[in-house]
Amino acid sequence: MNDRKLLYQNPVTLLFLGAVPALGASVSVQGALGMSAAVIGVLLLSALVLGALRGLIPSGARLFAAVIVVAGFASAAQLLLHAFLPSAYEMLGFWAAILAVDLMLFAAAEDAAEYGLGKGLLNALISGVIFAVFVLILAAIRELFGAAALGGRAVEALEAYKIPLLLKSSGGLVVFAILLAIVNKLCPAQDGAGPLSRAAAGLGEEKEEQA
Repeated sequence: MNDRKLLYQNPVTLLFLGAVPALGASVSVQGALGMSAAVIGVLLLSALVLGALRGLIPSGARLFAAVIVVAGFASAAQLLLHAFLPSAYEMLGFWAAILAVDLMLFAAAEDAAEYGLGKGLLNALISGVIFAVFVLILAAIRELFGAAALGGRAVEALEAYKIPLLLKSSGGLVVFAILLAIVNKLCPAQDGAGPLSRAAAGLGEEKEEQA
């Protein structure tokens, strides 16, 4: 997967991988910032470990290694938030814990185990930054038009026009779907997704059948 493909085949926009933490943390910009920091941290640390140990991990065990490493760092991130940033931990709550089973993180970690340290770290950084940008835009829209606020500060001009539904799961899904439609229109997905992403989409089986 080259770097350009990551821009239009990022898991959160193409395959809905990472959609759960994206939706859960996008009720406010502050929550989105906390989740984005946790995701980028877990991605980079997982890529660092798996990339460094690439030569020691058999190809058939890369997915299992990715699951173990990501789960470990996600749990560590949750404990660190609870210890040093209790306000952020309370804001994210359950959504911080769910990073331990997030397919988007597994995909990036598996790429690091396959491509090595340098490219693995770069891909992880790009995936994390795109996730952060997407979630922050999603959160800004939901908070601005759902709560007439931005970053916890009230926006009086929108108070009479706010739509509380946007702060609920159903409203979040509507905004998420609209953003996905825009992203996929501007940057259409093409073949070449990473192995785990392809498997999640069922593309790997299709490729084998055609062969």
